[in-house]
Amino acid sequence: MKRAGAERPYWKETIFAETLEAILRTWSAEPLASIPRLDRSLVHKSHDENVFVSRLQRVLEGEEDIFAAQFVLDPGHSFFFEHPLDHIPGLMLVEAGRQAATAASHLYYGVPAGSVFILRDLAVDFTVFAELDQPVFVLSHVCDREMRNDQLTGMFCKGAFIQNDKQIGTMSGRWMIMDRLVAERLREVWRAGAPAAPAE
Repeated sequence: MKRAGAERPYWKETIFAETLEAILRTWSAEPLASIPRLDRSLVHKSHDENVFVSRLQRVLEGEEDIFAAQFVLDPGHSFFFEHPLDHIPGLMLVEAGRQAATAASHLYYGVPAGSVFILRDLAVDFTVFAELDQPVFVLSHVCDREMRNDQLTGMFCKGAFIQNDKQIGTMSGRWMIMDRLVAERLREVWRAGAPAAPAE
């Protein structure tokens, strides 16, 4: 198996490489202890300590929108670090990746607050440990966007976790997005044992 970083990272070959490198260089210059957090409502959390995304910026707009995000991963977090670890746990990175995609949907696609996100599938592959004392970023491609009445109702997102200019893992997932009342009606149908309607 080839270790991450053995080849030139794919994001350095793309048309947005210079923009991305400038963003990551600026973000990396700020001490980890002082980086901000996104508003917790954007990532569907009730407590600030559970917000793992510091900032999010669209790097390229097109058929596949591309976003860069920096994570804020506190080694004092009571759940993910309930026992001593010398690295950032993978599940914490997975949650941070989910939060980044959720925030992008609200900030860039106009998904209303209070919408329900239903995870359809998820794939994760880590190749290198994430170190505690270095910033972690994710480069995300949002594609296969599903729209209804000019409203985002689903999307597929794939991304690469980056630390020290190396890809340390990848993650992809597909979400359905719907109004809370619609989601509650669907739950009633599912509880009654009726077959779920196919996703459009």
